[in-house]
Amino acid sequence: MTSLARRMAIAVPAALIALFSRTVVAHADEPWVNAPAGALTREIQPVYWILFAAAVAVLVIVDGGIIYSALRFRDRPGHVAKQFHGHNMLELTWTVIPTMMVLFFTVISFQRLQFINDTRTGAQMTIQAEGRQWSWVYQYPNEDRFKLKDGTYLVGAEEIHVPVGAKVRIELSAADVIHDFFVPQIGGKKDAVPGRKTELWVQADRAGVYKGQCAEFCGDGHADMLIVLHAHEESDYAKWAADAVAFADLLNDPETKRGRDVFMANACVGCHLIRGTQAGGRVGPELTRIASKADIAGVLRPVDVENLKRWISNPPAVKPGTAMPVVPLSPEDLDAVAKFLAVLK
Repeated sequence: MTSLARRMAIAVPAALIALFSRTVVAHADEPWVNAPAGALTREIQPVYWILFAAAVAVLVIVDGGIIYSALRFRDRPGHVAKQFHGHNMLELTWTVIPTMMVLFFTVISFQRLQFINDTRTGAQMTIQAEGRQWSWVYQYPNEDRFKLKDGTYLVGAEEIHVPVGAKVRIELSAADVIHDFFVPQIGGKKDAVPGRKTELWVQADRAGVYKGQCAEFCGDGHADMLIVLHAHEESDYAKWAADAVAFADLLNDPETKRGRDVFMANACVGCHLIRGTQAGGRVGPELTRIASKADIAGVLRPVDVENLKRWISNPPAVKPGTAMPVVPLSPEDLDAVAKFLAVLK
């Protein structure tokens, strides 16, 4: 082997290792499979590293052989190329070894798939998740802790909440096109298909907020179809459930329900986000706690019914240049929407 070939044989693997190391460091705090925080990702991670190591080894051997051959047998003065045909041992080697690798990968992958696809054994609760353009809606179980005053059960949007250490079965459906539920650090990746039910399960090892994404292109708003999974310690989960039910009861109160219905039936729902409802717009400011803010659009204080009505009825007149258009509402509807927003604290 020439000195140049030796240097190349050393430099190529070193460059690959350096590139991979920088990639790992750059993504250490990002939502990806190799920062496991759940039972599924802990099972998947070893398979990932085995396949990655095998792929790097194959890359080094194949590309190393190509580089060596190109340098060692290149056309140059005083060198006469020799022709040869076939090498039984070499051909047997590069047939048997890849076959054994594929069989090995099949066995370890199948073992993990059995574990991943077992959604029911040991499941402690089931949450129904419906994908729609472009948000997720979550129906919590028919349990007393999720029961509202009107006899229905808690429905949430945008965010899904689970207790730490619990195996949670998620039943997926889609209202329009195919979506895909994927939270890399917790695990689970499954299509939500219109007209049929699919399912997966998740189990968080520790409390935290884990980000995911619809992983199936589903239209113009696909990039904003995010998944935020909150994992709570058991005691904190009980408090979250109680607060969520209280907030849902507030939204369903007869004095605010009409305003909520008007809000949901108009363009407001496409521009503003109100957590816990189906309002998932991201064009305008989030309104989940609008009544707790110090002002409206930086110009109206305090945030009360009268100022909300003034703003909603004609935003450009209150703040010239604002992007919010005039939404045509009757006086009754305007009053109802303002009263609804005034309770969002």
